[in-house]
Amino acid sequence: MTPDLEARTQSFGREIFGRLDRGGPVLFTRAWWDERLMGLTMGNEALKVQLFRFVDTLPYLKDPMEVGRHLREYLNEARTHLPWWVRSGIGLIPETGFAGRMLAKAARGNAETMARKFIAGSNVEEAIAAVQKLRSQDLAFTIDLLGEATITEAEADRVQKQYLDLLAGLPPIINASEEVPLIDRDDAGPIPRVNVSVKLSALFSQFDPIDPEGTSRVVCGRLRPILALARKNGAFVNFDMEQYAFKDTTLRIFREILVEPEFRDWPHVGIAIQAYLKDTEADLRHLLGWAKDERRCPVWIRLVKGAYWDYETVIAAQNGWPVPVFTKKWQSDANFEALAAFLMANCDWLRPAFGTHNIRSIAHALAVAEQLKVPKARYEFQMLYGMADPIKDVLKSLGLRVRIYTPYGQLLPGMAYLVRRLLENTSNDSFLKQGFTQGVSEAVLLQAPSAFSVCRAS
Repeated sequence: MTPDLEARTQSFGREIFGRLDRGGPVLFTRAWWDERLMGLTMGNEALKVQLFRFVDTLPYLKDPMEVGRHLREYLNEARTHLPWWVRSGIGLIPETGFAGRMLAKAARGNAETMARKFIAGSNVEEAIAAVQKLRSQDLAFTIDLLGEATITEAEADRVQKQYLDLLAGLPPIINASEEVPLIDRDDAGPIPRVNVSVKLSALFSQFDPIDPEGTSRVVCGRLRPILALARKNGAFVNFDMEQYAFKDTTLRIFREILVEPEFRDWPHVGIAIQAYLKDTEADLRHLLGWAKDERRCPVWIRLVKGAYWDYETVIAAQNGWPVPVFTKKWQSDANFEALAAFLMANCDWLRPAFGTHNIRSIAHALAVAEQLKVPKARYEFQMLYGMADPIKDVLKSLGLRVRIYTPYGQLLPGMAYLVRRLLENTSNDSFLKQGFTQGVSEAVLLQAPSAFSVCRAS
């Protein structure tokens, strides 16, 4: 990075910090108590992980006795690393009787309350109300149907129908609303107001990288009607990226279906790319060549850090495989900046959408855009529903389009999504935790990722 670019990155970062509203919730309100409780539990890494594991399991526990037993077992696993007040209470956790039933009811109720902070609703009606509220706040959205890999073809058919129902019902409502120029236009004119994210593994019960041809054939069969309806109704479709094992098959399906005559000249489509993967740069270069030379029509790239780090490292270790992800956070941050610069330099073909809450990453993207004279409306920032609201407000105040990743679906079964996002954003290296909870200085948070490599090595 050149000195001028680093100086502008620092300048943008200080401006964003200077505009942040850090007032927090009103004293003793429900939001205030929720924040205190979250801070208390998230302050201990062992307690946080065990509670999230319990929450992830909770939807499958049907008997009150199972709820108490699982909670006791999870906490006992990390007993030596837990705060004293937790250790002393483990033996008091009830499993049977009235107390056990009350514990199970309270656990489910509290989990659903937490889920509603990060999940827009449990049905289409609640999701529509949530995205209408976002638009009233000058925020764009991409709506995501919770759920990942399906296990039966009947289930995959139901998922397809849910996407089709969403694309049939949502555009007439949203497109009839008043235009919000900040989020409904880019530098070339109007853009789709309805944006839907699709998980390909949900469209085939046997989604398998060992059989990429068979997987592609079945997935494309269910995907074509979704894309056709989206195009007809003026909606945007983004392909989500999941675990590393699915990456190449997902990219293959994305490239194959979007060169079909019906979709070849359709620019309102994109794909998520994960910066924590070591081979992402090569994937982006391949996509650039494909978009320019084969498809000859741009696509959007949602650049994210990645939310499967623990899973990828564990799977690689269990199988003796090379670890596909960077093992240090600063390495992922550095790669994110390098890939962001690549996207900005090639934004005519790979339209950038930066999925991050990290002010350093945001500031760097803004500095690169300024250096390359990329119009503000040609790129956007994407953030998670229920997180980092002060940062969203700042970016809006800077005249930038902000799109909110908005999941909806059954609350407790949606816990897999919730747990991954909470683990990612409450980790010890997380920007949100360091900046908003631990009070790490702005100067440290705005340091270039390479500075952390020097610090850790010395």
